Amino acid sequence: MTYCLLMKADDEDIPLILSVYKQPSILQFISIDEENYWKYITSTDNVYFYKIYKDDILVSTIHLESNNRVLYMSVVVFPEFQKQGIATTILKDIQAGKLELDFDKIQVSIDEKNTASLRLFESVGFVCIGKDEELWEYEYNKS
Repeated sequence: MTYCLLMKADDEDIPLILSVYKQPSILQFISIDEENYWKYITSTDNVYFYKIYKDDILVSTIHLESNNRVLYMSVVVFPEFQKQGIATTILKDIQAGKLELDFDKIQVSIDEKNTASLRLFESVGFVCIGKDEELWEYEYNKS
C-alpha cells in the first residue's frame, strides 16, 4: 500500500473520491460537507486525509484527527475493493506506526448497522468501550 497525504483542496483525485463517497453503500455511514471539507482537512493542524493506492490504483481513503495523543479515524475502502484485506492492512500499518503519527490510542465510532466494520476493528485489536445512540465506540491502546 502507498499512503499519500492529501495536501491541496483542489487535489486531482477529489472528483473520484466524491463519486465513491456518494455511493449509497458509503453514504449511509459517512457524509461530508463538500463545500468546506477539503479546505478543513488541508488547512487544519492535526487533521490528516490519506489517499491509499494499491498497485497505483486508488482503493481507499482514511481521515485522521489527532488530539491529546488520541487518534480519531475513519476509513473508506472503495466498494469494488472491499473484502480483499485492504482495511485490515491499513489498520495494521497505522498501529505499527507506518504513518509516523504520534498517538497512545485510536478511537473510532461505528454505526451499529455496519457489521463488517465492527468485525474488522475487533479483528485488529480494537475493543468496544461503549455505545452512544446508534454508534458503537471502539478503542485501540498502543501500549
